[in-house]
Amino acid sequence: MASLKRLASLKETTPNEEKSESTKQASVTSDKRYYEEGYGAAKKANGESINFKSCLDDIYERFKDYCRNDEEQQKRLKEPFENEKKRLRSILNAREAFKSIKEDELKDLDVNINEIDANIAGVRNNPPKYIPDAARKSRAPFYMGLIIIFNLTLYLLAFYISASYSAFFRVLDTSITVIYAILDPNALILAINDGWLEAVFVCTIPFVFLGLGYLIHVFQKERKNGIKMIVSLLIVTFIFDAIIAYQIEAKFYDLSKLITDPPFNLQIAFFDVQFWAIIFAGFVVYIIWGLVFDFMMKEYENIEKINDYIDKQKKDKSNLIVRKNKIINVLDDLKHELDEINKKINDQQSVIDGFVFDDKRYLRYYAEFRNGWYMAIRSELQISKENMDHILDACEIVCSRHLEKLESNYR
Repeated sequence: MASLKRLASLKETTPNEEKSESTKQASVTSDKRYYEEGYGAAKKANGESINFKSCLDDIYERFKDYCRNDEEQQKRLKEPFENEKKRLRSILNAREAFKSIKEDELKDLDVNINEIDANIAGVRNNPPKYIPDAARKSRAPFYMGLIIIFNLTLYLLAFYISASYSAFFRVLDTSITVIYAILDPNALILAINDGWLEAVFVCTIPFVFLGLGYLIHVFQKERKNGIKMIVSLLIVTFIFDAIIAYQIEAKFYDLSKLITDPPFNLQIAFFDVQFWAIIFAGFVVYIIWGLVFDFMMKEYENIEKINDYIDKQKKDKSNLIVRKNKIINVLDDLKHELDEINKKINDQQSVIDGFVFDDKRYLRYYAEFRNGWYMAIRSELQISKENMDHILDACEIVCSRHLEKLESNYR
């Protein structure tokens, strides 16, 4: 409304200015015609505001019909709307292309997420298909090996605690048998009673052998010197077991030897069945423990490969879901944006399909008509200044309402 009033006020002048303006616009036939029409109409109607309103409505309707029927003018007036429609259509095409790209990305993400779910479900049943160096095995052997290694560990702990105590600290007598010497349930208590050094020694000896068994697993991974190191470990372990067996068997020999018997030596031990029994009671179990431990570690590594693969797949899936949610949000925003652009395009098309009212040109004619009307009131009416001001104020109210109607119709 304010913009229309500013446009209209550009044509409002004083009587002297109106005369000068009419002279300047003498070459513009339409403008002069509207000025003269306003002047003549006001003179006949004595400037009454009610007649002024009828006259404004009349020139408004006549100008509207003129705009509607003037094809050349309509083409010119609609050109900005056509250009705006093309601009909006170009933006719409670009945003729809971007939307199509994002929808394709969303489909690819869904495919990738489904593929990850299939990988997680299938890797347990067929690990080599998904992990090149993984073996296709069930977990039953691993748990079976865990049970075996647990019991063998208990046996080795009991054997090496008893055997090392009997070999280095115990004083044997005729009441003690070989089995009791190598598997004495009270050996640890007796070692603790003898002193803390004895207790530490017999408690740590089993872990020396368990450590040697662990090294078998470690050296099996060595390609160059692995076999040599394993053979060396077996020899060291055998010698250690032989020393323990030799010490125990020597004590038993001294208990039962006669005065004429020679001192215990390697030759006697070599042909003594109990000597070899003590060795293999520890050494053979040690080898079995090492092999089972190696098997378990390989099974565990295989399980870990599968678990690491699954963890990585889950992490990748989580990242894909984050990207998917971002794209969904982008698509939601795009949908609202496209709706707004389509609405604007439809608004432009509605104007193009109808007719465009040349409000700037009309305001020029309106201002000329009003100036002519006001000029007639000031020049032709022989009335007091108070009555003239009253008529002009009433006409000004008509002008304001007319401009409000124009603003409402073409907002």
